[in-house]
Amino acid sequence: MIRLEPCQADEGVYMGRSTDSPHFYVYQCFFRDLGVCLPFTQFECDFLNFINAAPCQLHPNSWGFLRAFQVLCTVLGIEVSLRVFLHFYQLKMGVPPYGILSLSGSRDGGLFTPYSQSYKNFKQEFFRVALVGVDPLEDEVFYFGGLPRFPFYCRPKPSRFHAPSSAGLQARSVACKFAL
Repeated sequence: MIRLEPCQADEGVYMGRSTDSPHFYVYQCFFRDLGVCLPFTQFECDFLNFINAAPCQLHPNSWGFLRAFQVLCTVLGIEVSLRVFLHFYQLKMGVPPYGILSLSGSRDGGLFTPYSQSYKNFKQEFFRVALVGVDPLEDEVFYFGGLPRFPFYCRPKPSRFHAPSSAGLQARSVACKFAL
């Protein structure tokens, strides 16, 4: 079961593991503005693992790109592919150790424009998603094989990436890229 909890005045999204139930932080605008749902999709979990970052480390506009890509692929009947998505974007790092990460278009350009040019005060509007009574060995929603499906807590060293060339893509992925 998940429980959405308000945070204490001295609590921040960058706080690490505690003695409380396993949890992660999310910004309200993810749900209010961008249509992000819990549990995260496999694509969203794969992306968070690829960049080695917790959900709250990724800027809301970047979450918008993730959501829009999934919707576009679904509407076009194309497989939602992390490899294809990565060809359109690169990751910009925030100020260490816990700066906000953001996606920007690759040298060939991104697929979408930002949902909002400037989210105001989004960093102050967050809550905790607590996993209550969840057994990591039995739960398959937030865990896989006893391990979290994505990083729950902020990571001090996310993985930077730049859009790779199309050379490494399989023929089907190249076709998807050009269809988009």
